Amino acid sequence: MPSIDAVSGNAFTTAGTPPTTSASNDDALGKDTFLKLLVAQLKYQNPMSPSDGTQFLAQTAQFTMVEKLNEISQLVKTTAAANEVLEAGSMIGKNVTIATENGAPTVTTVARIGGNLSNDTPLGAKVTTDSTIYTSKGTNIPVQVEFTKLADGADGSHHWTARAFIGTTRIGAAFNVDFDASGNRTSPDPKLTVGDLDGIPGAKGQWDPSGVRLDFGTASDSQRLRTSNSVSNVTTSSQNGTDGRTITGIVSGTKFTIDGPLLLIGGKEYALGNVTEVRVAT
Repeated sequence: MPSIDAVSGNAFTTAGTPPTTSASNDDALGKDTFLKLLVAQLKYQNPMSPSDGTQFLAQTAQFTMVEKLNEISQLVKTTAAANEVLEAGSMIGKNVTIATENGAPTVTTVARIGGNLSNDTPLGAKVTTDSTIYTSKGTNIPVQVEFTKLADGADGSHHWTARAFIGTTRIGAAFNVDFDASGNRTSPDPKLTVGDLDGIPGAKGQWDPSGVRLDFGTASDSQRLRTSNSVSNVTTSSQNGTDGRTITGIVSGTKFTIDGPLLLIGGKEYALGNVTEVRVAT
């Protein structure tokens, strides 16, 4: 006859040998199993020697305790999931570093730069943004892109130049960055060629043949580079290179799945749990 230990709540056969159980689901030893064992004990008890009433009450109390513990467990899971949703949402617009699992470096071919260049910027004034690009060997190269204000056109258009620096060393030539009167860019994306990048000390021969394109965004991109009367605020939102261990970029959105929230960076999805560093985007 099966019985239930009044102290531990564990089920045993009359010979005292623990029954075989399966760990294939969360309720293998939950309230449903507990109740079935209790009913079986009452059903098959010896009518000439019924179960002790005190023991029955203890088992009933244990059943109630198991049910409450299960409810608490579900509440904890729900609360944790809600906290993850809030945490993921709070990372939108933040610059984060995420641990990756591919283990292979990826050379940078595109660096996305967006934000605003102020129409009120004085002639010759400069606006900068910092980024990191990666060689094919996974070496990170800190790059600064500097925008310099030129004279506006008679038609209301706005004009700047852009130039890349490694420290104080210029990389390549200056690029014209032009905008129409409404602030939308009319010039193409500039590109750092392999010849430009090979001038970086210790990085020669470690670049993609296409070089590195500075992606300023399209007219439909809300994070594109544009001009307006607002204060200048230019930032590098993402780049597609990695050192094989991490990827860094600005979170543009979140996606919620049954396995937890995913962060959207540069059009790709990354698990919230893999975030190793969070910084305020500048």
